[in-house]
Amino acid sequence: MANAQIDDIKTTLEKLSGQLGEMSQMAAHHFDELHDAVNNVASHTLAMEAIISAILANIEIDENAVSAWIRAKTAEFSSPEHGESAAEGIARDFLNKK
Repeated sequence: MANAQIDDIKTTLEKLSGQLGEMSQMAAHHFDELHDAVNNVASHTLAMEAIISAILANIEIDENAVSAWIRAKTAEFSSPEHGESAAEGIARDFLNKK
């Protein structure tokens, strides 16, 4: 009887080990997909930054108007005591890359 229980436990552990291996492979696959998605977004963002920087080299833009627009669009999600938002900093960097 003890041997039968040990065999059952061994079978269960082998099954569990296989399932954990499958889960690990699935997690690795999902991580690879996430990495590809983040890389894709970063590449698109960099391309848009390059295009915007080239456009800004030929156009005069009021930095204060840009900051005011960003603050108006994000007012419900931010508060003035936190200072400049990341979006304002990025916009300022764009405008100063002329």
